[in-house]
Formats: sequence, C-alpha cells, structure tokens
Amino acid sequence: MLGIYYMVFGQLLRIPVEDYAVFLIIGVTFWTWFSKSVLNCTDAIYEKKFILEHCTVDPLIFPLTSIFKDVVKESVVVALLLVLLCALGLRPTLVWLYLPLIAFVQLIITAGIGVFVAGLIPFMPDLRILISTGMQFLMFASGIFYTKDIVPGQFHTLFELNPLASLVNLYREVLMYDRAPPLEELFTLFSGGLAVFLVAALFVANNKNSYAMALSK
Repeated sequence: MLGIYYMVFGQLLRIPVEDYAVFLIIGVTFWTWFSKSVLNCTDAIYEKKFILEHCTVDPLIFPLTSIFKDVVKESVVVALLLVLLCALGLRPTLVWLYLPLIAFVQLIITAGIGVFVAGLIPFMPDLRILISTGMQFLMFASGIFYTKDIVPGQFHTLFELNPLASLVNLYREVLMYDRAPPLEELFTLFSGGLAVFLVAALFVANNKNSYAMALSK
C-alpha cells in the first residue's frame, strides 16, 4: 500500500513536498498505529460475552489490553522506521528525544477514542462498519499524504482541530526538520486526549453491569 500511495500522491498528483517518500513513510507509520489500535478496540468488549456473563471483571481491561498490545507491536515498527530513516540519510539528533513524548500523547488520545469505541459497540454493533469507514475518511483528512499548505483556506481551522493531523506534523517536524515540538501544543493535545479518556472510562464504568445483557440479545 505504501508504494501505491507514493505512486498516486508523490508521482501522479505531484504533492509539492521535498523528500516525499520520507514524508509519506512517517505519516503512514504513525497513522497506522492509531488506526489499528482504534479498530482493534471495536471488538475488545463486544467479543467478550462469555467472560462478562460468567466472571466479575472490569470491562475496561479489554480495550486497554488491546491498546497496549498494539503499543508493543508498533514500537518495533517505529524502531525499524528510525533505522530506515537513517539509511535514507537522516541523522539522529537530540531533538529525536522528543519522539517518546509525542508518542505518549498519541497513546493517550488513542486510548481515549479506543475505550469509547469499545464501550459503545456492545450497544450499537452496527457502528463497527461506520467506524471503519470513518477511519478511512480521517486518514485522508489528517495530512498523511499532503501538507497543510495545499488545504484550502476555509478548511484550515478544521484541519488544525484534527489531533491526528497535529501529531503527524509534530513527528515530521522532529524527524525531517530537526525542530523541537511546541510544548504548548503537546500539552493541549495531551489535555484533550486525557479528557476524552476519562469520559470514555467513566462511560464504560457506568455501563459495566449492562454489557453482558446487551451482548446476550
């Protein structure tokens, strides 16, 4: 898929970005982590009908376990990404030490959305299709394949409100341009992600006794 994206956006559409291959690889890598984690959470509680019917267990543990499994898997992918970037000519600097901080913020945002999705699906299982479609739309709306510069002015505010677009841009700023991320922006993203996570966790906690009944229908 990465090769197809490069041919379409880098060669056919000629997105005006220097080192477009590197630009694309970074965006796709960190987007994939988010996308996989959220989609894996859609069934995190939904598929645990037997456990919820026969055991007293906090359902929050299921999406969190799924999310942290993906963290481990994607850590290997990110390590390979860094090796590839070095092979392509980029040189590690002290600015790269900001990567774990950006990744932590992404983890909080991912956990918030993932837990909310996991908690909602048992009551509205048909949403799984909508979420899958929505993730495809969000991918094209998050600057994975292009920069903010080519977004029409009337959509700049919407683009800037997209936390994934901000995160992907921060990764690129650090890895491609050796620029430290604005800490205020990171704090804003972290605060928003934490708020979503707390609301999602509260939603799951308030409905923990309802999941077994909802899944038995």
